Amino acid sequence: MLIYDIAVERRVRMKAIVSMSAQGRLTVPAAAREVLRLDGPAEFELEVTAEELILRPAVVIPREDVWAYTPEHMGTLAAALEDVREGRTIRMSETELKKWIVDHS
Repeated sequence: MLIYDIAVERRVRMKAIVSMSAQGRLTVPAAAREVLRLDGPAEFELEVTAEELILRPAVVIPREDVWAYTPEHMGTLAAALEDVREGRTIRMSETELKKWIVDHS
């Protein structure tokens, strides 16, 4: 087993023998879960080739939340964060915000 982890470049390679149950269940070894920073239940992308079964940790986004990851929305977020960094924002209480919305509608 080889584990090589640097903050800037992270290359980790690990091999282990795992068993499959009669129901098709695999157990990911604790060392592998630690390397992948998996804690608790997880979902994986499964790729099958002629000779391999490859599992990759996956983040599954509910269909109703996909809009948040579109290039247009990501651009809007980037612009908003730039405004914050450049000091082009102001703080308001919820009451002040509601008043501002009413006044500018």
